[in-house]
Amino acid sequence: MAAGETDTQEVKAGISYLLNSQTEEGVWADECHTAPGFPRVFYLKYHGYDKFFPLWALARYRNEQNKT
Repeated sequence: MAAGETDTQEVKAGISYLLNSQTEEGVWADECHTAPGFPRVFYLKYHGYDKFFPLWALARYRNEQNKT
């Protein structure tokens, strides 16, 4: 999408995945660690990442679609 491509199969598949994996509360649940920290020592979990980035991608897709 950064290159202005919104009608590709890859983008459509990603948007479809985000919409289909959204919980009933309207967010996404990712139980995995979201940052490496120090591998094999400790890992980090940024609790907002699994909510912020999917929403950002959907908003960007919507905005790109509205340009055309």
